[in-house]
Amino acid sequence: MSDEFPMKQSLEHWVGTSRILAIVFTHIVDSTRLGRALVDEHWIEILRKHVAKARSLMNRYSCYEIKMIGDLFMAAFRSAIDALDFALAFHADSGDEMLRVRAGIHVGPVRVFENDLFGMMVNYTKRVESTRNPDLIVIRDEAKRHIDYEKASRHSLLHFNAREISFKGFDEPQKVWYVLYPGMMQLLREKQNNAKELISKPSPAAQVLKKVWFG
Repeated sequence: MSDEFPMKQSLEHWVGTSRILAIVFTHIVDSTRLGRALVDEHWIEILRKHVAKARSLMNRYSCYEIKMIGDLFMAAFRSAIDALDFALAFHADSGDEMLRVRAGIHVGPVRVFENDLFGMMVNYTKRVESTRNPDLIVIRDEAKRHIDYEKASRHSLLHFNAREISFKGFDEPQKVWYVLYPGMMQLLREKQNNAKELISKPSPAAQVLKKVWFG
C-alpha cells in the first residue's frame, strides 16, 4: 500500500497493462432526503467532511478515484483486498457521525476510455452496491474468492453472509456476500442516536429529518 494517491496521472497510466481490477461504489444512505431535510448550507458542510474522509482513506490504498457523482464514489483498486479494506474503513467512519454509507465491490475485466472505466463489470458493480443493500458492504462471489485466497489475518473477525439476489437484466439469481464486522450494529445504532440529538434541537427541518430516520 505504498502507492501514492494517483490524482495527477492518467487512469490509462495507472492501470498499465492490467485490465482486471476491483471496483468499489459507495453511496450515502438516504442522501437525497437528508439533503432536503438539512437544507443546502448544513448538508454541503457534511458532504465536504464525507468527501475529505473518502479521499483521505483512498490515499492509504493502491487506488484511483474514477469519479464522484453527487455523493456517489467510484474507485478502482488493484486487488479485492485493498477494495475491502477501504470499504470497511469508510463504512466505519464516513466523515460525519450521522452518515451511513453502503458499498459494493466486484472484480473483473474493464476497459479504459477518456479517463473512465467501462464494461459490463462496472455496471454490475453498481447493482451489487445498490440492490437490496440498506447500509452494508456487499461483495460479489469473485471478490470473495480473492479475499479467501489471501486469508489476511486482519479479516479473521469478519463475517460473510451469502445471499442470492435478482439483478435487473439477469435471468438467474446472483450470489453476493454481505460483510459484517465487529461493532457494526452498535455503530449503526449510534448513528441513529446522533440523528435523534440533531432532531431534538429547534430547527425548521426537525420534523422532516425525524421522518427520514424513524418513519
